[in-house]
Amino acid sequence: MNSDRNIDSYKRFYVDINFDRAGLFEILKKEYGCSTVLYPGCSIHITPSFYFQHVVYVDFSKMAKEFFDDIHNILNYINSNKKYKQSAYVQFIHGDYTKPLPVREVNFDLLIALYADGITQSCKKYVKPGGIILTNNHHGDAEELLKDCTITIDGLIYKKGKKYIIEKDVNDDFADIIKRHRKTKKDMKNTAKGLEYVDNQCYCVLKKNK
Repeated sequence: MNSDRNIDSYKRFYVDINFDRAGLFEILKKEYGCSTVLYPGCSIHITPSFYFQHVVYVDFSKMAKEFFDDIHNILNYINSNKKYKQSAYVQFIHGDYTKPLPVREVNFDLLIALYADGITQSCKKYVKPGGIILTNNHHGDAEELLKDCTITIDGLIYKKGKKYIIEKDVNDDFADIIKRHRKTKKDMKNTAKGLEYVDNQCYCVLKKNK
């Protein structure tokens, strides 16, 4: 891929169909102020780097490797769109996140676990005490993680209208939370511009207490 095709691919897969979820990362940054982020199963979804200065991306796919091989132009694009003053730091690890990664344990403020299996169990060890894990409960991973007494639910994030909102002080039983926020609508719709993603997910913010 050349640099233009790389950025065009990101835009086509995420921005053009409203699947970049920029508002999700914006509210997460505003509420929790995370700086260091680990994003396993990232594909070519670089939107978190617009809000978090230090992001380590992990993916095993050939497409992701080819995309991040063009790191110079990706950084230029991120630095042109970032919402913070410092220069962006981006690292890509081409590998299997269920195996040990070449990063330090208890080192990250935020673990992003979206649409890929086994992230939370394999990678929670990389999160600092007091750090958070963002998950859309893909394959019940939030439910599984909450069996760990060191993990608690700190908030829920979901889209209401055009804005993401965060719900704190969540005291409900997790089964009730899932039932209350269960998807009832399709996540794609036809618009004048073509297919567009509709974010009906309920994102769980889990805190690692030890």
